[in-house]
Amino acid sequence: MKAELYEVIKHKIEEKITYFNHLIEDLRASNNDTKSSMGDKYETSREMMQQEITRIQNQLNDVLIQQDIFSKIKIIDNPIIGLGSYTETTMGNFCIACSFGEIEDEMKKIFVLSSQTPLAKILMGKGKNDSFEMNGKLFKILKVE
Repeated sequence: MKAELYEVIKHKIEEKITYFNHLIEDLRASNNDTKSSMGDKYETSREMMQQEITRIQNQLNDVLIQQDIFSKIKIIDNPIIGLGSYTETTMGNFCIACSFGEIEDEMKKIFVLSSQTPLAKILMGKGKNDSFEMNGKLFKILKVE
């Protein structure tokens, strides 16, 4: 199951990269059309469009960093939670890999977390049937892969 989950995450990251690249291309094309047809009077609108391109490029760079981090993770089974682990808990399902957010796999919601998040730091080093506390509530680890 873990190998399949990793393929889903890899595919979702690639989809996001493709989406941002297309968005940037479309905005650049639109910006070029504006330059050729409107003249200097509309410099403000072109600058706003350039700011939007820069904002999307920053988001793309963040996803590329996450892709790089994810590509270095080895798929190994370990009974102790660490980088690369998939775990099911009474709180939810988590994959500690990179900061990607929520995905749905096999009709399960899985949160893909960076090892630097507070929850990942709490989970790391624990195993099946261990308990942990988050926001004053007690949760149990049901499965670790």
